[in-house]
Amino acid sequence: MLDFARSALRSALGVEQAVQADVERHSPIAGPHRIDEKLHEAVEALHRTADSMERHVAILETLATSLPPLTESVTQLTAQIGQLLELGAPLQAAERDISRLGGLFRRRHPDSPDSLESPDSPSAEAS
Repeated sequence: MLDFARSALRSALGVEQAVQADVERHSPIAGPHRIDEKLHEAVEALHRTADSMERHVAILETLATSLPPLTESVTQLTAQIGQLLELGAPLQAAERDISRLGGLFRRRHPDSPDSLESPDSPSAEAS
C-alpha cells in the first residue's frame, strides 16, 4: 500500500513540475529572480523620474525669482527709450528743416544735361 501512495505522490509532483515548467516557459518574465530584476528596474526608473522632476522644479523656482527684477529692468529701459525719443524729436525736426533749406539754394534746369549731376561735381563747377 505504501508503493501506491508513493507512486501517486510522484505522479502529482511530476504534474506540478510540468505545470510550473509550462508557466515559466510561457511567462514574459521567467522565474522569481526575473520578477525582482524587473521590479528593481521599475524602482530605479521612478527614482530617475523623481530626480528629473526635482531639477525641473529648481529651474522653475530660479525663473520665478528672476522675473520681478527682469520686469523692473524692462520698465526702466522703456522709460529711458521714451526720454531718448523726446530728445531726438527736436533734432529730427531741425534736420528736416535743414534739408528743406538746402533745397532752396540748388539751381536746377530741367532741360540741361548738368541737372542730372550733383551741384558739387566738377562739371557743375566748370559751367
